[in-house]
Amino acid sequence: MDAKTQTGTRKSIYREPSPLHQELEHKSVSAVLRAVIDQAKGETISIGQIIEAFGERAFGFVLILFSLPNCVPAPPGVAGIVGTPVLIFGIQMMLGHRRPWLPKFILRRTVSVAKFKRLIDIAEPKLQKLERLCKPRLTQLFSVVGDRMIGLFAFLVALSVLIPFPGTNFPPSIALVIASIAVMEEDGYLLILGYLIGLAGIAYTVTILGASYQLIVAAFENFPSWFGF
Repeated sequence: MDAKTQTGTRKSIYREPSPLHQELEHKSVSAVLRAVIDQAKGETISIGQIIEAFGERAFGFVLILFSLPNCVPAPPGVAGIVGTPVLIFGIQMMLGHRRPWLPKFILRRTVSVAKFKRLIDIAEPKLQKLERLCKPRLTQLFSVVGDRMIGLFAFLVALSVLIPFPGTNFPPSIALVIASIAVMEEDGYLLILGYLIGLAGIAYTVTILGASYQLIVAAFENFPSWFGF
């Protein structure tokens, strides 16, 4: 067996374009997300299976897919499950990676197909409306530097999502979905809108953190007086 064949044998399927990715390579975001859920086998789907479906387009799709659960009311703990991959993907994009990578213990984590299907059912009409508005504009915003900027944005959004305060996950997650679609459609106007919404949401998170810090400091400073010292 020659070196070329050996190399091909060692390649992981995680690094190769899947049949689903090849079939939907030029389809819209909403169409691909629907296909991932509709073609899932069993009652659960792993994060690794979701990522494998997209090949080189995976960054854009997984940022959308893992941000959507924070755009609708969700059970406690969901933010942590989907926020951690977004954080890791953001770092990888800032470093210039072309495909996403996650540790095996995260890739093995599963989510309910039924719950994700309900999420897609809710999100699909809104995504389709957004897609109809998209067209290539301000394409100079989309470059290697632009990819790194969306990575930084995803990283900041994930930090906001992982902070356990009310309202800190919804606006940034919506903004990341908008910005990710904008990047995939090369719509600079939509990208700017996503950034503005996201920055407003992140500013809210920073304000909440600052206020909480001040309350904690004030509590410690006044603690002795509560006991008459």
